[in-house]
Amino acid sequence: MSNGGADYDLIVVGGGLAGSSLAIALAGRGIRTLILEQQEEFRDRIRGEVLMPWGSLEAKGLGIYDLLLKDCAIETAYFSTFTNGSPPAIRDLRATTPAATCCMTFPHSEMQAVLLKQAEALGAEVRRGHLASGVTSGEVPRVHIGDDIRGLSARLVVLADGRDSRLRSLLGFEVRHDECQLFTAGMIMEGDINYSEFLADEARTPANTVNLFYDPKGGRMVIAMRIAPKRNRVYLVYHKDVLPKRLSGRHSVEKMIRQLQEVGAPSHWFDGARQAGPFASFDGSHRWVGSPYRDGVVLIGDAAAATDPAWGRGLSRTLRDVRLLRDRLLESSDWRLAAEAYASDHDDFYGRMRRLEEMQTTLLFERGDAADRRRDHAFALFARDSSRIPDALGLGPEAPSDDHARARYFGEI
Repeated sequence: MSNGGADYDLIVVGGGLAGSSLAIALAGRGIRTLILEQQEEFRDRIRGEVLMPWGSLEAKGLGIYDLLLKDCAIETAYFSTFTNGSPPAIRDLRATTPAATCCMTFPHSEMQAVLLKQAEALGAEVRRGHLASGVTSGEVPRVHIGDDIRGLSARLVVLADGRDSRLRSLLGFEVRHDECQLFTAGMIMEGDINYSEFLADEARTPANTVNLFYDPKGGRMVIAMRIAPKRNRVYLVYHKDVLPKRLSGRHSVEKMIRQLQEVGAPSHWFDGARQAGPFASFDGSHRWVGSPYRDGVVLIGDAAAATDPAWGRGLSRTLRDVRLLRDRLLESSDWRLAAEAYASDHDDFYGRMRRLEEMQTTLLFERGDAADRRRDHAFALFARDSSRIPDALGLGPEAPSDDHARARYFGEI
């Protein structure tokens, strides 16, 4: 494939899930790719560590699922939900999802390292420890490293450098955001424990489950899973009005554990276990760029749009971006038109995800007597007809989120 005299066909800024997966997905097609990754070594920064079943399907389509499973990931075939006052609901994901897929969990930094190594093995040029200081958009966009004025040219520049992308801001992309309703606190617990164990009577060893505990009256939710041997990730999701201060740092660990136990996490999970790595809370406001393509520069992953981490869809959404961009680039030799088509594809599915998450946040977490009555009414209808609940776990953005679906979900029709 000719690159029209440019130094590369693709320059990808960011060697994490988005950037490396794109390079892997395009490997073997004569596309000369450069990945610039600022970090010399990936570090744990409390990022997502679970693919939902619809995200696992995207990973398979991009050729990375088996690679991750071999090197760093765990298949989690069940999803167990514990709601205060109700019997647990255990879902067999392979038996109930459209593509018979399950969740996948992994340490985020190890996942990044595996994928970047594979991208390099398949022919992408990787430069680590190089800061992309600027991007010049245009007919032949350029990426500048450090003080380099001329820069490196490409047919297309891909920004995959996260939700706080500095280059996105320098290029003038407008970032929109919703008001924050939820906070998510995340930490790792290490020891001889397994947060993906079955806690209900019908244990299915040696299979794994994601455990979710939900406290409707308290406006809190806990999500827990094993991500590696003797290593577990646990999240506390809470409405912004529930706690007076955001949980963060080692001084808040004991308070975090009390909150987890109040919501339903079993006490034995914390006997002899130790908190490891960073511990912080993050706001859940959606942040997005409308039409994430401009003049030779395209945005993918969190640089394009970030959903609420409370729902665990960020990694799956990133892989949807990668797959959509890959498909558009491969079907057209005019990469500007291809990138514009991708931007439209992205806006469509992200808009559906944003509506879906707004529905769930409002029904499950809104505070007050009226919200409690609405929740009780909807839950009673769910018990009689579970099809009222959009299957976000299995379908992702394909789960219905239009006005009719919303009215059914809230029990208005």
